[in-house]
Amino acid sequence: MPKYSQVFLTDKRVCAEIVSALNGEEFERLIEIGPGRGALTELLYPKYGPRFRAVEIDPEMAEFLRGKYPGISLVNRDFLELDLSGETRGVKTAFIGNLPYSCSTPILERVLGLEDFALAVFMFQKEVARKLTAERGTHDYGYLSIAAQARADIALLADVGAASFKPEPEVDSSVLVFRPRKLLAAELEKKLFSLLKSAFSHRRKTLVNSLALSGRFSKAAVEDAMSKIGLGLRARPQELSLEEYLGLNAELGKPGDRG
Repeated sequence: MPKYSQVFLTDKRVCAEIVSALNGEEFERLIEIGPGRGALTELLYPKYGPRFRAVEIDPEMAEFLRGKYPGISLVNRDFLELDLSGETRGVKTAFIGNLPYSCSTPILERVLGLEDFALAVFMFQKEVARKLTAERGTHDYGYLSIAAQARADIALLADVGAASFKPEPEVDSSVLVFRPRKLLAAELEKKLFSLLKSAFSHRRKTLVNSLALSGRFSKAAVEDAMSKIGLGLRARPQELSLEEYLGLNAELGKPGDRG
C-alpha cells in the first residue's frame, strides 16, 4: 500500500462522472482535496484554471503534480490543519475529492461547517456513504446521518467498485453530492449536535433514558419535551426524523426545561 495508505482512482469514466457534477453550479473557487496522482486534476485544472486549488498531504505527490501542471496552485499540507479563513471567507467555494477513508468524516464535517461552502462532491467508503444518506429507522441511521443532513442536501451520484482503483481496496466506494442548507443559527446547531451525541450514546435504550443518562437533562424534562411535540415516550433514538430532533432541540433549549 502506498504512503499515507492511498488508493488511486484510475477509472476515467468514473473521473468524468465525478467532475460532471460541477457542471452548471455557481462557485468562485474550487478546492480539490487529496488529488494524489491527479486523476481528477487533469480534468479540473484545465477547465477551472485560476479558480482551482489543490491540497495534497503527500510531498511526493505534490512535487509530481507541480511538475505535471506548471503554474498549478497547490498546498502541500494536511487539509484538516489548513487555515481556510482567508481562503473561503466571503468566497463561494466548491470542494471535490476522493477522500482518504481514514479521515473522510472529519474532512466532511469541516467543509460542511464553512459558512461559504457552495457545493461538495466527495467519494467515501460505501459504508460511510450509507450512513450519511440513511433514513430514520434503518440500521445505518445515526448521529452522522442527522448531523450531515442538517447542514446539507445529500444525493448519491455513483457507486464505485474496487476495480476502479489501484491498488484495489477491500471495500467499494460511493460518490455523494452535498448542497448547503442552513437550518439553524450556529449556537442552536451546536446544541443540536450535542443533543444528537447524547441521544445516540445509548442507541438501544429509549431516547428518554439515553438523554437522561447523559446527565444533561432530567428524565422528566425529556418526557415533557417529547410529549409537547407529539413523540411517544418509548421511541428510540433512530426512530426520530431530523425535523423531530429539531423540535426536541427547541423544546429542551427553552429556559427551565432541563429539569
